[in-house]
Amino acid sequence: MASKLTLLTQQLSAAQMQKMSRESYQWLLKKINELRNPSLIPRTIANERFRQTRRLFKGRLYQFFYDPKGKADMPYYDRFPLVLILEKYDDGFLGLNLHYLPIKYRVAFLDKLLNYAILDDEDNPARLRITYDILTASRRFREFRPCIKRYLFSQIRSKILTIEPQEWEVAIFLPTQLFKGAKPQKVWQESVNEIRKS
Repeated sequence: MASKLTLLTQQLSAAQMQKMSRESYQWLLKKINELRNPSLIPRTIANERFRQTRRLFKGRLYQFFYDPKGKADMPYYDRFPLVLILEKYDDGFLGLNLHYLPIKYRVAFLDKLLNYAILDDEDNPARLRITYDILTASRRFREFRPCIKRYLFSQIRSKILTIEPQEWEVAIFLPTQLFKGAKPQKVWQESVNEIRKS
């Protein structure tokens, strides 16, 4: 069975709303509000075998189930992060978990990041040419601060799942965050406070 991410992406594409407009924003919000059991969405995404990958690329978006080291000392963490990879290491990677932002902030942040898109042959984004240095060099990207996280391969508890570029706009709307230790509203309020202070 196709996940909500797959189905909504197909519907959005069929409606020819490729650029995030006010109409597509409202359409997605309406569709998300219609979801009966959002807690099942992460599992259905994880079950789509075509998403599973072993190769990671900087500037691409991924999801996976995660069990962080030192979680006992964390006030909260996301068990199913939505991560844009910035740097790769032998034991893991540095990335931006977009779940730490409220939806309105995610939309605005992704819009800024798309200015750094590397386009494919059809002029659609293929990946983002964004680095930690670019993010820290300008106040324009201050939304990154609560999102920056280091992930270890040893703590990943599922296959790594690719979120294709044409799905990014839908993926940032879906309530796939699985915060442990706090409700999303608390996490988002603390993130907004951090952004405003920076």
